[in-house]
Amino acid sequence: MRPHDDDVLRYSPAHARPAVFAAGAEIAFARPASAADVESAVIRFFATLGPGLRDACCALVGHIKCTIAAPGAGDFVFHSTVLGAKPRMTDGVARSPTQTATLTVNVIVFGVDERALPDIVTGAWAQALDAEIVWQR
Repeated sequence: MRPHDDDVLRYSPAHARPAVFAAGAEIAFARPASAADVESAVIRFFATLGPGLRDACCALVGHIKCTIAAPGAGDFVFHSTVLGAKPRMTDGVARSPTQTATLTVNVIVFGVDERALPDIVTGAWAQALDAEIVWQR
């Protein structure tokens, strides 16, 4: 078996190559955010991200995952493998409202130009959050 290399992949159709975006961000909410506020923001993110990926010719979702860690308030972990579906919360607790949080997002999709993916993902978060968000890539 030949080792994995770009020479072999150049014969693969474009939709067979993954586009990956992974980044972290610091979030400062406009007002203290409750667990329901955070979950609503994540649902809005997924609802906005889906059409953006579809418009970018997404052929397959490997996964879309995010974690929102709120010091002293708990962590939220969400994921989806289907465009347009409500994300699943796989873990998370919220003990009190939070003013700040750390977001970690990981998106693997197929058929999307990887150079466009950061703007699609960060744009969807900008529309979903009533907060200041500073990305660290």
